Amino acid sequence: MSDPSLAIQGALVAALKADASLRALVSDPVRVYDRVPENPTYPYLRVGPGQTTGDDNSCWNASEVFASVDVFSTEPGFPQCKRIAAHVRRVMKQEFVLNDEGSPPAPAFLLVEAEFITDRFLDSPDGLTSHAVVEFRYLVDHPKN
Repeated sequence: MSDPSLAIQGALVAALKADASLRALVSDPVRVYDRVPENPTYPYLRVGPGQTTGDDNSCWNASEVFASVDVFSTEPGFPQCKRIAAHVRRVMKQEFVLNDEGSPPAPAFLLVEAEFITDRFLDSPDGLTSHAVVEFRYLVDHPKN
């Protein structure tokens, strides 16, 4: 079994790339990076930093996975960045099938809850790039080892 945050990341990337609205707003295929190339084409999405914490009790093994997706745009102001972030937020809220790295026939984890945390809109240090951070918390149940 892998880490539930890896399953969340895989499901998020697949869902972001498959979303027709994001293909229209960002690119087709959607540019989603884990590690951004040296000279990226804008706009693009980046799987941001995250955190996993334990949420076990006597009935189940669970984790809280905090995940973020960054939106980067060079269109003046924040309108494009905010439009893309709204679609990212909708995609991040949907139900996912969370498979382990080997994609077994049955889900390796069960997504119990997806909770929106925040959207933040930031100016980048270069003064030209708009940056949005969309953050979610996922409660994930996983089999006892």
